[in-house]
Amino acid sequence: MAGPLNSVQSEALPALSALDWRDGRGAEGQAWVPEQLYREILERMPVVCVDTLVVRVGEALLTRRRQEPQAGSLWLQGGRMRKGEQLAEAALRTAEQESGLSLTLRGVLGTFSTVFEASAHGDSPTHTVNVTFLANAEHDARPQVDSTHDDFVWWPLTEPTGNAYLDQLFVLATQHLSAAG
Repeated sequence: MAGPLNSVQSEALPALSALDWRDGRGAEGQAWVPEQLYREILERMPVVCVDTLVVRVGEALLTRRRQEPQAGSLWLQGGRMRKGEQLAEAALRTAEQESGLSLTLRGVLGTFSTVFEASAHGDSPTHTVNVTFLANAEHDARPQVDSTHDDFVWWPLTEPTGNAYLDQLFVLATQHLSAAG
């Protein structure tokens, strides 16, 4: 089993800017949703997200989140899909911004539904529908996590994490990688 999370990010490396739900391009002529309205949406509807399991040589990149949902937990790279954005485009955008890595998508591992006790936008539970991708990083890849994370670890795909979602993804990724040869 992987040991405790040890810091491997150099203090000399600046943290990347945080992902913000208002960042980037929106659909032509579309204004961003005001914060209070977005909170109300989260209370009533699921949100479409992408997750990306980043792998290199039998290991998966997991980052420890600073904010909800999953604050303090090891998690994948990912986030909300923007209007007008394609799934693969959203997967690369969020994973590369959160990890600081240049990635190659290998395919979709599946579509999942998750419910979190909290949200970065309030205390109400968050329900997400996640299209989860598999991506490759270079064998010597050295992540630079953004400010929404405080650490990372390369976790062996063969070692359970204790998180049912992550462990299921590890099995699917191992099958996908094995089938691809």
